[in-house]
Amino acid sequence: MLEYHDNILCVAGGWLYGEGAIMTKANYDALVSRDRLQVVRKGGGPGRPALIKYESIPDRFKALIVAKEGDPYKKARFNDFEKYIIPDRHARAYFSAFKLPDGRNLPGEVINEYSTNADLLNAVHRVITKRTGKRKALGGRTSHIWESVAGTVEQLKCDEDLKKKYNHTLPSNPRRLKERHKKYMEEGYHALIHRGYCNSNSRKVTADMERLILSLYAMPNKPFSSSVHDLYLQFLSGAIDVVDYDTGEIYDRNDFFDKDGVPVMVSESTIWNYINNPKNRVIVDKARSDSHEFTSIRRPHHHRHAPMFSLSKISMDDRDLPRKLPDGSRVKAYYAYDVKSGCVVGASYSRHKDEGLFIDCVRDMFKFFDYHNMSTPAEVEVEHHLVNKFKDDLMQAGIIFPFVRWCNPGNSQEKYAETGNRLKKYGYEKRYQDGIGRFYSKLEANRPRQEKTWDDEGMKVKEKAYTFEQLVADDRFTIEKYNNSKHPDEKYYPNMTRMDVLKRYQNPDLLDIDRALLVRYIGDHTETSVRRSQYVTVQYGKYQLPSPEVLHKLKPNNYKVDAYYLPGEDGIEEVYLYQDRTFICKAELIKTYNTATAEQTDDDRNAYTEQAKYVSQFDKLAKDGKASLSKIHIIEKEEQEDEVIVETVPDIVEPDEIETNFEDYSDDEDFNIQRALDSL
Repeated sequence: MLEYHDNILCVAGGWLYGEGAIMTKANYDALVSRDRLQVVRKGGGPGRPALIKYESIPDRFKALIVAKEGDPYKKARFNDFEKYIIPDRHARAYFSAFKLPDGRNLPGEVINEYSTNADLLNAVHRVITKRTGKRKALGGRTSHIWESVAGTVEQLKCDEDLKKKYNHTLPSNPRRLKERHKKYMEEGYHALIHRGYCNSNSRKVTADMERLILSLYAMPNKPFSSSVHDLYLQFLSGAIDVVDYDTGEIYDRNDFFDKDGVPVMVSESTIWNYINNPKNRVIVDKARSDSHEFTSIRRPHHHRHAPMFSLSKISMDDRDLPRKLPDGSRVKAYYAYDVKSGCVVGASYSRHKDEGLFIDCVRDMFKFFDYHNMSTPAEVEVEHHLVNKFKDDLMQAGIIFPFVRWCNPGNSQEKYAETGNRLKKYGYEKRYQDGIGRFYSKLEANRPRQEKTWDDEGMKVKEKAYTFEQLVADDRFTIEKYNNSKHPDEKYYPNMTRMDVLKRYQNPDLLDIDRALLVRYIGDHTETSVRRSQYVTVQYGKYQLPSPEVLHKLKPNNYKVDAYYLPGEDGIEEVYLYQDRTFICKAELIKTYNTATAEQTDDDRNAYTEQAKYVSQFDKLAKDGKASLSKIHIIEKEEQEDEVIVETVPDIVEPDEIETNFEDYSDDEDFNIQRALDSL
């Protein structure tokens, strides 16, 4: 369109009568044939249009060109310069990866600015190199070339359209542009980065001022940012002094004056900006918030995923049931969740939050596992509260559970049981129970209805009360519905309930439950004694030793033992006996039989057989033991040799072995009566 050719401003011939619509083609041909338009260069095909000397164009057409394109000399100068502007992708990559001293990257708009500066300086270097070499070859002067280039660079700043395309910060003064070009050629891209980045010399708010502002904001009364601004102004004016409570040091007011002795004034918005700087916000929130709030809002957390198998991990936690008892208190509950399936595998309830609540939950959990024929979980997750008492026995890793994880106190995000409590409360308790929610919840559906009453003391909120038994029954019902509902991850467990996932995906490496060890920690306890070498009495029931051989495990002349047991729905079926913390055996309930032959059933016959077997084993133990003894006599030595009289121990006539065949004695009334009396 407009360009210089051998320092002559020229216009493309095709533009005059074509795209530019300055004149018609016939008018153009007539002016050329009459030498009214001077052709500087003839056209040579596509990409090489004919060039017409601008000065030869009639004034009426020059006016149209100026009206359409502006000053043609400036336009031509830029068109010629723009040909040398080539985007430098290496410059953009350098500035994008550049790290400031504090570790930050350059802002996006600064990267664009520096990249444009590099593109233009590269173009300046190409233009200067080409024009200088050509001028020297022709013997001309080269000093005014920088003036021409600087004018073109200035044009990019003044023209609004060009400014949007080439937004740069290069100087327009020829000398300054030449100095910047020289520095760029010597130092490369780094010469374009402003040295003021991360430089604290120009900061109005110094590090000491920032520390004072944050310290004022972190005071125990939790002031607003506007109050901090007011306190800062009072400090500068001398109305108040600020003392560091820990060191006793008084802040020096002179440190907050500039070099001319003028106090450094900051606006309220500046203080707000410094307080709410993301890094400073962490600091002040740590000082102003409690640990639970800070952990929940600011502190980073771990990102985890659930285990692959059920019973790989159990999470336990306590909570208060949401609805109240008549006295205004709440029922304390303790839950055990399987992390994989989400099932509630154990629950206990009490009016008091104590160690017994936790033990009852463990007891209920193992009853659940026993009923469903499951193994001992590989890991249990608990908090220190309530459970810390058992860290050296029941909750010691390797005793009952192979792994025990102690959660950090106050970190509710760490325990899966917290998530389970939330899902159970708002997903199922709210569905099957009335009055579930929080009165301060943001979501209206989670705010229970409140009945407010007024009296002489003011407004009171009246809540419906429930009995302990009703609350426990409702919660048990909700747990059953919760466990038998669809598993939330329907993508991997379609049409499966939480209970289905719990049963089907058990960890294959789990160990069977060691009931003897488990019952010792979570069972009921009583002291008793082994009687008649056969049984112990617990809760008015008689429990028989598995074999007379167990007597060998007792200490000499010590028949006292500790009996541990877990009461079931049908009472106590078995007890586990310990002596001085050493396991002795499991004793099962003795089943009695009817002495009346006419009323005897198969159960009676089986009961008689079991008891007869034990008596037979005992008799054999005694007989074999006695048979192993030697028949001996004692010879006393006299000082003088006298006739030795040998006293022979008479043979003891052994009674015939007692027969224990039920049919042989079924008609012997005296025998049956005697056996019944012996059993008493």
